[in-house]
Amino acid sequence: MKYIASCSFGKDSLAMIIKIKELNLPLDEVFYVDIRFNNESYSGEMPLMKEFIPRAKKILKDKYNIEVKDVKSKITFIDQFYKVKQKGNHIGDNYGFPYVIGAWCNSRLKIEPIRQYLKKFNEPVIQYVGIAYDEPVRYNRLNHNTHIAPLYDLKITEREAMEICREHNLLSPIYETSFRGGCWFCPKQSIGQLKNLYRNYPDLWSTLKQMEKDSHNTFKPNMTLSQLEKRFKNEKIQMSIFD
Repeated sequence: MKYIASCSFGKDSLAMIIKIKELNLPLDEVFYVDIRFNNESYSGEMPLMKEFIPRAKKILKDKYNIEVKDVKSKITFIDQFYKVKQKGNHIGDNYGFPYVIGAWCNSRLKIEPIRQYLKKFNEPVIQYVGIAYDEPVRYNRLNHNTHIAPLYDLKITEREAMEICREHNLLSPIYETSFRGGCWFCPKQSIGQLKNLYRNYPDLWSTLKQMEKDSHNTFKPNMTLSQLEKRFKNEKIQMSIFD
């Protein structure tokens, strides 16, 4: 039996690894799914997380002797975005932006590389996942024969996971501007996260706006990035009036 842990370098997965080591639970490997925007980009992570990951890897290596393995898809976000659909709706169009429900990026850029990674083991695998105690819906969806959620079992909430990471110098600076991480091109981002992208990373925002011209669907359902940008600008003007 092999015991492996999925690490996104977010608060929950890092707190989970800390607890696994503190409780001396079996752990054979730790892996990270590196979702790339294109072949020139290190990953699709937000810039703050991108800078944090190498530091976190070093801490895990130095403190816990954990070597995090990078798992990558054979294709990038750009590859799939511009791939022409051969069946289903919009045949002949680019795949374009993933839909919020049933997003192709999850299956092709995350689930598939994990499946390929797990195939290398010639014995049963138990996978640790970072699901906190205040995420019962996610926990109940687990296959409990193949997955373990230590944080949930220990009744550790997301807030408590954040404090565990902070105590061990493993809290990503991404949480200074957002309660969740994720790819900068993810359509599931909250409006607040998109506002942060627009205001602090104009180059990334501009890239998404340019890509939207090549997509049959908008980045957000029934809302263009230009409309969001207008909303953000109006909010800034309204704030300045009351300053």
